[in-house]
Amino acid sequence: MENTWPEEYMHNPYIDKPIEEIWDDIDRYSFEDRYENSKNLRGNLSMVVPIPPVKYKGKLLKGVFYSQASKMILDKFPELKEIFFVCANSMFSSYPRNHQADYFFTCYKNEKREAYYKNKYPETKDIICLPLQDADFVNEYYIAPVPNTPKTIDVFCVSTPFPVKNLPLIATALKEYERKYGRILKVVYAIGKRTAIKREDGSLDYSQVEDYGKKQLEYVDEILGDTKKYIDFYPFIDYKDLPKFYSASKCGVLGSLIEGKNRFISEALSCDTPIVVFNDFNKYSRGDFPVFFGNSGEYVPKFNPESLADTIHKVITNQDAYEPRKNYLKHYGRKNFVNIMADANPYYEQNLPDYEKGRFFENVWYDLACWDNYQVSYHDFVYGKKIAFQHVVGIENIEKMIKSYYEKFGIEWKYTNSAFDD
Repeated sequence: MENTWPEEYMHNPYIDKPIEEIWDDIDRYSFEDRYENSKNLRGNLSMVVPIPPVKYKGKLLKGVFYSQASKMILDKFPELKEIFFVCANSMFSSYPRNHQADYFFTCYKNEKREAYYKNKYPETKDIICLPLQDADFVNEYYIAPVPNTPKTIDVFCVSTPFPVKNLPLIATALKEYERKYGRILKVVYAIGKRTAIKREDGSLDYSQVEDYGKKQLEYVDEILGDTKKYIDFYPFIDYKDLPKFYSASKCGVLGSLIEGKNRFISEALSCDTPIVVFNDFNKYSRGDFPVFFGNSGEYVPKFNPESLADTIHKVITNQDAYEPRKNYLKHYGRKNFVNIMADANPYYEQNLPDYEKGRFFENVWYDLACWDNYQVSYHDFVYGKKIAFQHVVGIENIEKMIKSYYEKFGIEWKYTNSAFDD
């Protein structure tokens, strides 16, 4: 299948096509292809195990892993299916490419889109579609509000300078806010590029940033003039420091119209920071499914700078109106992620002793089994206390983890000179 980025959707919320053609356009791109076919990206491949397999009191219960390289992993290690259900992740709002998978991350629950896809690809009829993505697997205890943090930042953004992020539109909205409301917002924007350098005067040297990002930052300079007066650009913020920035912010703003689920949204909500997103964000993928639940932020009604400026003003001047973390914890975080994943698969109801829907995390049999197999409680496993079995990055580390699982569950290891045989 071709791998074509849907450029026409990046800056235009009104695509004049039948919805089925729009879904096809979105599904023409998946990061799976990029990660599996580029040797340069293989150091960034990940494999995450939200439900580990266990063998306890003579009973084997299969686990679940997800990866953006699930097809490549299964092609090399097909025996994994003996102990795992496999979840494919496109890292975009497209449906994944790996039709060998047991689960698809589809970001949102959209029954019409799912029916259309499975009719088009009958071999996927039994694949379980989850309204999740890796962005939902945020550790809600680590990415959490920092107590007693003053709200010194009006707008916080964590977003690359890719064209899809619509950074120039955000910059124009900041000028519009100044014109309309008579003050300059305090904006902190992390672009996630270590190639950029923050100069002593606060300006950003982005001369070494890739061309697609450099051009967007040049547009911002043209719009704002003295850019550092409007945006405090950070080349990179370490993950451990993100909660401090979220907690100090009155709102988080995302300028995209189309992408994946977006981790920034989940992190902001988990830190009790209301979000501002366009009403048209991923609208063709979402259908009626919300970007966020309850009073967790605001949708920008129109895709233009003035509407964005007005929505930012509404949020930062009505801080008591929002309860983002409360709503987030009702629906997301790692516990809810696991419950959704387990409840969607009849296997667990049929095979896990004392199974109750929505209570996988509280299952005593499974917790005892997890301790017996991994010497940690299930809670501690999911929240990173057994990281070598739970979340690894890089093709060599993935292979090490798979080998450890093979050894633990008595599966013959018959692979030499792998990593995966490049």
